[in-house]
Amino acid sequence: MSAVKGDVGKIMFHNAAGTEADISGTRSWSLSVSKDTLETTVQGDTAKTFVGGLLSGEGSAELIYDPDGNSDYQAFIDDVLVTGDAGDALFELFPDGGTSAKKISFSGIITSAEYGATLGETETINISFITTGAITSAI
Repeated sequence: MSAVKGDVGKIMFHNAAGTEADISGTRSWSLSVSKDTLETTVQGDTAKTFVGGLLSGEGSAELIYDPDGNSDYQAFIDDVLVTGDAGDALFELFPDGGTSAKKISFSGIITSAEYGATLGETETINISFITTGAITSAI
């Protein structure tokens, strides 16, 4: 079994107005996918039964603050400011940036951005997002 180091992951992002591009300065990303469950137990059963329901996901990304970041970087951190967001931004999360076929893809909405500066530390921006629609995994 081979292991992949976390330092080779990457994020690609494409909002409605831009083109798909690598987001520079990422330190980390995470995605949690959950599935609703629907109970199907009927009278007379001796144990509960369930079926899987709808999928949803939410995640986050941590970026190094780059005041000179390119337009793709800027679009990613500014997407939280879009009101009436149609959820048409494309996210692609890569566990291994060198393997373009291994990715998780979905449309999503950036729901929050947290900006911070701490004495003696690198300035970061923490982005949170939710998925909307299908989540495709090719990892």
